[in-house]
Amino acid sequence: MKEILYIQAGTQANYIGTHFWNTQESYFTCEDEGDLVDHGISFREGLNQKSEPTFCPRLLAFDNKGSQFGTLSETNALFGMDASADGQTLWSGNAVECMQEPVSKSQYQIDMEDSDMNAGYASSAAIQPEDVRYWSDFNRMFYVPRTIQKVPDIPEWEEAEGNWTGGHEMFTRYDEETGLMEGPLRLFLEECETTQGIQLIHDTSTFGSFVDALLASVRDDFAKLPLFSLPLLSDVTPSKSVDNPLGVRKLVNDALAMRSLSEMCSMSVPIQSPTTWTDEVCSNKYMHANKAHTYHTSAILSAHIETATLPLRLNAAKYDILAFSAQLSWRSGVPFAELSGAFPEADAMELGYRIHNFSSSTPSVQFGRHDVTRGFSTTGMTFYNERLSSVQGAAVSRYSTAAAPSIQSVLSWFSSTHAAAYPLPTSFPAFFSSAEANLPQGGPSGILSRPRSTSVFSSVGVASGASNFFSDYARFLDRSIRRKVSVETCGIGLDEMRDLANDLWTLHDNAGGQIDLGPDVRGEDED
Repeated sequence: MKEILYIQAGTQANYIGTHFWNTQESYFTCEDEGDLVDHGISFREGLNQKSEPTFCPRLLAFDNKGSQFGTLSETNALFGMDASADGQTLWSGNAVECMQEPVSKSQYQIDMEDSDMNAGYASSAAIQPEDVRYWSDFNRMFYVPRTIQKVPDIPEWEEAEGNWTGGHEMFTRYDEETGLMEGPLRLFLEECETTQGIQLIHDTSTFGSFVDALLASVRDDFAKLPLFSLPLLSDVTPSKSVDNPLGVRKLVNDALAMRSLSEMCSMSVPIQSPTTWTDEVCSNKYMHANKAHTYHTSAILSAHIETATLPLRLNAAKYDILAFSAQLSWRSGVPFAELSGAFPEADAMELGYRIHNFSSSTPSVQFGRHDVTRGFSTTGMTFYNERLSSVQGAAVSRYSTAAAPSIQSVLSWFSSTHAAAYPLPTSFPAFFSSAEANLPQGGPSGILSRPRSTSVFSSVGVASGASNFFSDYARFLDRSIRRKVSVETCGIGLDEMRDLANDLWTLHDNAGGQIDLGPDVRGEDED
């Protein structure tokens, strides 16, 4: 067994994670997938209070306690009723109860309890974006109690985003109060026969420093445990002028998070905010998603993340987190990769112009990548194989004079996995133009369609563009240092900012490899 422990931290991360786990659940019953995935890799088998066998995600889900969890509780139908339902108290005198009104269930949750939602593919059963208030509103899973990790809300007088120091302090208090590291996390890992590592997705703007402190504790106890991270960057980019204090804090926070992940993770795949996406990602002849709604954008990201990491969960898996990361990072001096793909990919002939890079907008030279195709037709696979052979041939030519071990090794740096179509549970948005994803018809008015599955192309690759990714943040820090930005504005002192900028320039240098990237990127910027 090669089990994975999953960690989700932050609201956007949990939106993506909810779609991810709903898809994992569909593999238990999806006829097309059969025995494609090894359920034991992602799910833990246990017993509920009635000693009945259960399969629940091996997951730690962190979010703010407030209302982010919606109706999701540490207790549920499998593991006991909510303690709040017990009216008995230890106090025998008069008492005045002041109870907050409970969060109402979403219509999808009500329908799922009343009927078999697996058959609900009709438009009338579609979830409308305006009905989704929390990520739990479209959740289909039962979780063990220790999965739910409700982190206290930030005080009203503190800024939740970009608060690096506050996140560290919050983790320390939370671990002391809950015994997180010695309790839930250790229990999940000790239940595993042979752990392949941790797969982490988190919002850097709100949980970047919290996760930094968590991973530091993980490294203290499990020094060699492989970590595969997918940091969700803030909605501010360093390539644009940012003068407001909150924007500056977010960028500094992102930079601190990237440095932290470079030191502690086997591989990290940064994900840019949906605000940076091209319109084609959400609106095309196949679908019409709402770019402004997290329920829709998280579904698209989840489809790519679930597809790109599928090789780690296959029954006939050739990869685990360590091997997957090592294959990609051989040529790069930094453990960072890029996520790209096309969803849905109904026509493989369009691969040349529909692929979107979710990590970088900079054209670059790829050192290696792993593609995953889902549901490609025979014609589509023929076209894809021709494209892959062309890429491998170019790589062989590029490294013919380099210190490559052999031609066969170069070919292995560009590999692929092929599987059945990506299943779409009833919780997935109905934003497709047709009930058949490979038959585009209708327009924006026909958005209430949901096929049972669709084709997807996703890829994780290591490329020279990572050097520009780090130099953008380093330039921003250099500008801030020259302007003597205050600690109140950026969250850290100038000396620490200088160290951070130098570290990012080092990452930039290491990420560039031997590829000629043109003039010195450290040339003076215009202020």
